[in-house]
Amino acid sequence: MLFRRRSERLVKLPEFEMWVSTRDRGISKGLIERAERFARGQDPGPEREPEFNWIVREEIRAVCEHYRNREGRAVIYDLGANLGFNSLIIDAVCRSLLPRNKYMLYAIEPNPDNVPLLRKNLDHGRLNAELCQCAIADYTGEGQFQSSDHSNLGTLAGRGHASVAARKVKVFSLPDFAETFATGIPNFIKMDIEGGEVEVLKGARQFLADCPPPCKIIMEVHPPAYTPERSLKKELRFLFERGWAGKYLVSAAVALPDRFREAGLTPFLEFHTGRHARGIFRDFTVEQFLDFSCHSHLQEIPGRKPSPKIVRAILIEKR
Repeated sequence: MLFRRRSERLVKLPEFEMWVSTRDRGISKGLIERAERFARGQDPGPEREPEFNWIVREEIRAVCEHYRNREGRAVIYDLGANLGFNSLIIDAVCRSLLPRNKYMLYAIEPNPDNVPLLRKNLDHGRLNAELCQCAIADYTGEGQFQSSDHSNLGTLAGRGHASVAARKVKVFSLPDFAETFATGIPNFIKMDIEGGEVEVLKGARQFLADCPPPCKIIMEVHPPAYTPERSLKKELRFLFERGWAGKYLVSAAVALPDRFREAGLTPFLEFHTGRHARGIFRDFTVEQFLDFSCHSHLQEIPGRKPSPKIVRAILIEKR
């Protein structure tokens, strides 16, 4: 069932209900189309980014299990919360395993255009979450945020897909955010910030190096945006030398990219949505992990333009 209110719609999906924007050419468009099929009694098709969501659910379960019979609470950051899609997924897993006093979700979103619907989704779903309107980078202060007509593609000034006038936003480094909002040490961080992952890790080097397990980070990666000065490889290697390790690689473009095949790697899970085919890999060397996720590699795709990257997302964890 779809409810209209100005440019907003409440869409009913198989997993949950969610407010979206009819003006958004990004995540909302796909969710509306899927909800309309579901409302007609048709197969709605796979959820958005099922491979990413599979990892999120598995790793959130692991964090929750850690706290079921221990003191303390699970602390989760949804960094780049957008309209709340991943926050809804995360909270559903947490509430199925823990009472509300045993976990807390921080939905972090700098885009002023997204905040009203994000707040509405947190309230409508009764999430155990705090909305934090700010960006995370390698400094604390103010920055310029550039919006896009795709709600999920906004960036801090100087990066990425932005196309609309920039607006001033609060910016925190990760350790300063944790201190300012009194969150405690995060156990799980979801990061989808259009290339800004380098600055987040750079600004939290010692903070993350000192984090005790469980501490996990899933992030989308953007190899074409990296340079010698903005090096994800450098930041990951720093963490890997201090107790962190790569656990999952999610392929981009195809389920088994050529470079993976040449290295003798095969996915242990594949996801085919009709539009995309992606695989999840876990048996790789450190150097393969760093090379594949941090550098551009051209991958041919039948009937489409080649992809400049072979990895879409990674998960790293403290061990």
